[in-house]
Amino acid sequence: MLYQIMTRWFNTKDFSRNSNEIDQLIQTINEQSAEQRQIVDSFNKAMNNFAEQRSLESCLEALNTSMQIANIRGKLVECYVYYARLLEKEVSRLSKIKDMKDSQK
Repeated sequence: MLYQIMTRWFNTKDFSRNSNEIDQLIQTINEQSAEQRQIVDSFNKAMNNFAEQRSLESCLEALNTSMQIANIRGKLVECYVYYARLLEKEVSRLSKIKDMKDSQK
């Protein structure tokens, strides 16, 4: 929901970036978030399985799933950092425009 609002805001505010780039970034964030939810569910099941069995196999399964979570979260962090940089550039651009208008008064 927030991503859709931000996309509309970027598109209506004459954002200097290609709106397709923003759409792709938002789609990636949504996909990674959905995948993270699925893997967290798998991790919870693997941990329950390990708690019951206490076997090497169940331990490795839980470890593998936790590594998948870390990988997904790393990708999400990269997406959010990029998103934050886009926002920062837009804020700077709008600030410069405002300063120019203020100086013309």
